[in-house]
Amino acid sequence: MEVVNRAIIVYAWSLILLRLMGKGLTFQQKPYDFVVMMLIGSASAAMIVNRDVPLINALVALGVLALMHTVISLSTLNNLLKGFIGGRPDLVIRNGRIVKQNLIKNAINVEQLMAALRNQGYRRIHDIEFAILEPNGQLSVIPKSQVRPVTPQDLQISTVYEGIATPLVVEGQVLRQNLFGAGLDENWLKAELTKRGIRGTDAVLLLLLDTDGSLYIAEQPPINPFKAFFVGEGKDKEQSKDPDM
Repeated sequence: MEVVNRAIIVYAWSLILLRLMGKGLTFQQKPYDFVVMMLIGSASAAMIVNRDVPLINALVALGVLALMHTVISLSTLNNLLKGFIGGRPDLVIRNGRIVKQNLIKNAINVEQLMAALRNQGYRRIHDIEFAILEPNGQLSVIPKSQVRPVTPQDLQISTVYEGIATPLVVEGQVLRQNLFGAGLDENWLKAELTKRGIRGTDAVLLLLLDTDGSLYIAEQPPINPFKAFFVGEGKDKEQSKDPDM
């Protein structure tokens, strides 16, 4: 039971610390983000099974790691320290030519670069204006204007505003704040579901209200959660109808 109690406490404390450290910890993960996540993970695991370490000491150690990470993250807001701590992006392709010096600097060979470009759908280096190796290790590719996909702006075609669809029902739960914010009420929602032969919100997996007033409705079929967890859809899947619009 002691191990179980330690696991629960350490897990809860780690979760709180990760939440306090903010979304920047997982957004565009920087080297110091990776280090603190690795240390917190390893330390938490060791603290759970090693009963020789007092639990309070373990929690303090995790708190110190979180505090150090916060200080380092704030220090990267200073331009003098940002490049040293967080790293800087490096051009690996410029105007269709490979920048070999930056490949060597980042210990990347040409085959790895080619594989990364193919993963993004680029097969010819001379179609690429810039390829940038970001501080988090991801490769950003900017193609030459002659080979990039045509946009409505290129064709001088006017477009309408699309915006973002508003979720009104998620897994059977009505998001009343969104519903009322759109100037609607539950009577309207019930009427819309009735028109489509849906018995109630419990049968709705997702309902979205688009900016043009159209609805996307995905019904929620009866699901065995244990079977879904271990098997997924399985071989006995049924052909479902398209979501209502």
